[in-house]
Amino acid sequence: IHLKQWFHQYYKKCYKLISLFFGIMNRSKYVNVFWTPKKRLATLNLVPGFQVYGEKLIKEDKKEYREWDPYRSKIGAALMRGIEDLPIKSGSKVLYLGSASGTTASHISDIVGHNGKVFCIDIAPRVMRDLVFVAEKKTNMIPVLADASNPAEYELMVEECDFVFEDVAMPNQTEILIKNCQKFLKKGGYAMIAVKARSIDVTAQPSDIFEKTEKELSKVFKIVDKKRLEPFEKDHIMFLLKMK
Repeated sequence: IHLKQWFHQYYKKCYKLISLFFGIMNRSKYVNVFWTPKKRLATLNLVPGFQVYGEKLIKEDKKEYREWDPYRSKIGAALMRGIEDLPIKSGSKVLYLGSASGTTASHISDIVGHNGKVFCIDIAPRVMRDLVFVAEKKTNMIPVLADASNPAEYELMVEECDFVFEDVAMPNQTEILIKNCQKFLKKGGYAMIAVKARSIDVTAQPSDIFEKTEKELSKVFKIVDKKRLEPFEKDHIMFLLKMK
């Protein structure tokens, strides 16, 4: 038994060295998310040759990967911080609230693949123009110009989803997530919310705000995991949730 354990550890060390020198991409614990040889996150590019925000493209074995910048993506930051799970896979349907110009949503698009869908909701016309350009290439992204606090505006355009993610920096962001999950999240589905303390109360301590937010969320969701997002995002926390 000891010999088998030693061999397994030796094999892992050798594989890491080979990966470093020869550029082998490694699968992470998250579905369809990879580690580059330099220990950066990446997703398999759904549209080879296409960049969304100037990210590095890495080619290997006739495949192309997009490096995922955690300083520009709160989900990317949560993965770098080791959050327990990113509960999406090929074919998943995702509702993304506060998609902006599509930086993170484009990586979600890579993960769910051609058979999945990413419904991208944002209220700002300027960023929606950029998002439409991305969606022209990544056709599994559906851009919707609407107010995330009023799901009735887009209920005819959004299907039942496996996963809901919210990145809306507003004081009532917990209420917004709950409304959308009650309308669109399938039974047994998961959600994530990026909470920015300063958007809720600039005078209170972030830890107090996060504690209060967790209590509100726990009325509707099971708290699966939570991670502060420093050093990638200051005064932010990510909650991973499952509907009760």
